[in-house]
Amino acid sequence: MKLIYVFIFLVAPLVLASCTTTQKINRPDGRVEYLIACGASTGWGICYREANETCPDGYETVSEKAGLNRKELRIACPE
Repeated sequence: MKLIYVFIFLVAPLVLASCTTTQKINRPDGRVEYLIACGASTGWGICYREANETCPDGYETVSEKAGLNRKELRIACPE
């Protein structure tokens, strides 16, 4: 039974966090945006945490999309 608790509290957050990717997008107008893709089973909080790590001084949300396979958060850091 203790092994289940170890998994839930230690391993599960690591697995969920690993389902997040960040891609830098250089727009033609010179602006830089980031596309953060999170697993569909993860909460938006995981995406927002990644956004805060990518833009520690804050960010502008360009778009949010949720699909069957993943969630996408597109952001821009302040210049």
